[in-house]
Amino acid sequence: MDKKPNHLIHEKSPYLLEHAYNPVNWYSWGQEAFDASKKENKPIFLSIGYSSCHWCHVMARESFEDDDISRILNENFIPIKVDREARPDVDEIYMKAVISMTGSGGWPLSVFLTPELKPFYGGTYFPPVPRGGMPSFPQLLMGISRAWKSDQEKIVESSKQLEQSIKNSYTFAPKNGSKLNEAVFDKSYASLSSAFDEDYGGFGFSPKFPTPSNLFFLFRYYLRNKTQAPLIMAEKTLESMANGGICDHIGGGFHRYSVDRQWLVPHFEKMLYDNALLCLGYTEAYQLTKKPNYLRVAEQILEWTIREMTAPSGAFFSALDADSPEGEGAFYVWDRSEVSQAVGLKNIPNSGRLVDILCDYYGVTDQGNFEDGRTILTRSADRIAEIEKKFSISKSELSTELERGRLAMLNYRSNRPRPKTDDKVLVSWNGLMIAAFARAHEVFGVDTYLLSAKTAADFILEKMWQRESGNGLKHWFREGLVMDMGTLEDYAFLIFGLIELYEASFDAGYLSKAVDLAKEMISSFEDARQGGFFMTDDKTRDLIVRPKDAYDGALPSGNAVAVLSLLRLARLTGNEEFRQSAEKSLDAFSPLIVERPTSYVFSLVAFDYLISKSQEIVLAGLRSSKEFLSMLQVVRNEFSPHSVLAYAEPGREALIPLIEGRILEGNGAKAYVCTDYTCKLPSNTSEELKAALDTNSEREKLTSIDR
Repeated sequence: MDKKPNHLIHEKSPYLLEHAYNPVNWYSWGQEAFDASKKENKPIFLSIGYSSCHWCHVMARESFEDDDISRILNENFIPIKVDREARPDVDEIYMKAVISMTGSGGWPLSVFLTPELKPFYGGTYFPPVPRGGMPSFPQLLMGISRAWKSDQEKIVESSKQLEQSIKNSYTFAPKNGSKLNEAVFDKSYASLSSAFDEDYGGFGFSPKFPTPSNLFFLFRYYLRNKTQAPLIMAEKTLESMANGGICDHIGGGFHRYSVDRQWLVPHFEKMLYDNALLCLGYTEAYQLTKKPNYLRVAEQILEWTIREMTAPSGAFFSALDADSPEGEGAFYVWDRSEVSQAVGLKNIPNSGRLVDILCDYYGVTDQGNFEDGRTILTRSADRIAEIEKKFSISKSELSTELERGRLAMLNYRSNRPRPKTDDKVLVSWNGLMIAAFARAHEVFGVDTYLLSAKTAADFILEKMWQRESGNGLKHWFREGLVMDMGTLEDYAFLIFGLIELYEASFDAGYLSKAVDLAKEMISSFEDARQGGFFMTDDKTRDLIVRPKDAYDGALPSGNAVAVLSLLRLARLTGNEEFRQSAEKSLDAFSPLIVERPTSYVFSLVAFDYLISKSQEIVLAGLRSSKEFLSMLQVVRNEFSPHSVLAYAEPGREALIPLIEGRILEGNGAKAYVCTDYTCKLPSNTSEELKAALDTNSEREKLTSIDR
């Protein structure tokens, strides 16, 4: 018997389309569903998930594809399915509601609403039969249905109270001592130190998430305090992740998180945003330490992104599923026979020796460390020394052999049944990956990375920013259509990426567009009365509350990235409105930041930028000249998170006042460095520039100017 489609059949979201043939009569989030709920006086069952979510698939198989359970849902509720990546604003509000009711949240998110969209009960995954103290999903549905029919007034009243609680959570008043100052850095560092896992790196125990924002903070705290401990914490975390099962050692990139303390067994989905942020983290670590392993990890993230996550348009896809047709993680795990087959397919001479080396290096054993005797690949520095001794092989020869073996395994793995790709193009996550590619080009000098960043940015600016019509930035794209209004994260993260792209390319067109987007962001999202930025623009009408938060989850908050981006733009362009909006946002959230700084750690990264010595660097001259390129390399070799870099390009003075009077004609090159509103004499050589960039150099070398 052929399955009949439900209302989702006309949607574009891959996640919603996965449910288009469920027997559940799903609606998408919108007026049609809201009207049906009111007309039939049925509560709404809201299910929120995303395409690469393992437990979302489990609940779908167990409940949403079950005819009996679907019948209960259809008869008693108006079921609505939401892709949390397409509507992060809807997810934000109802996740907060469930956390308020139960103390925890996650996906799949299961929430029951009144016809007025007010939540009154919720949770996450519910099993089809009673299990582990949880009621079965059918029991829950019938219980809520009976309560709605017999106690509707009481439920409606409690939903109003919960709605007010959610609104209150987005409103916060200053407290005594809540003004941000440098003491907040020490408080945050102390909290991170107490949560740091000295044995395996990371923070907390299990499950363990990468939390790149913590690493960005630790790098800056290290610079601020000149003590090794924060850098040791960050490096231990980066090295443990790079060696653990959370890292895809064959194909590059990182999985979502580790279910254990050791970073061994990952939740196997791969998200674009995790990898963008981790690439930035490993790139910054390389700038600080010059350790080649960090460069290699960052490069493998970007190679994976180019190979598997780049659309024909040049923009970046969203995610790879946790599940493949053979089961969760099956695409990534190995046994010895598969390693042998992979090497044999490439006809590598002396392949038996190489198989032994690969199995020793990646920890492949007969017993395995995962299901069915298969192995999640890991690495360790100790194994390298043992292999060198066991096989009488030099470091350079071992490196060559390992790379040959990795490529053979990658080729073999490419023929396995693949996890699904969520091929949505999200502006926000693309902004982060644009930043990662641009920064990697600056630090590693690979032109391909700059091309990837520019191609993705050009696609989004051309296809997803509707400037002429006044409709602003859109949120996502798929199959030729742009959909949903852009959120704060879309604006903030894209601006962040465009600033990085300007400093990598010196194409002032990207900086100009970042400025225009920042003006739109302030106009449409800023809370002009209390400061900070709302998550949604002033035209969104289908929410019970307009959320405003700076809490950092897996992603840094839109507010925090907006603040940092506005501060950087203010230094580049001299636009005081940008700086004032940024400071107002930090002031608005300061009570929360002071109280729980590790929950707002990227806001501390922005605050660190605000109060640290500013350094504006201008390069002038012929960009292809040897001296210009040498000076540029000097600037890019250093980890300078508080600096901005501009190119003195003729005709751009109005956009970048820093370059005024510094345009250089002819074949020469000069560099100008200003620190704390004071400029040094221009540098004519890379050696002079190195000295000028030393913030501890003698103050008498400074020449004060009126900026």
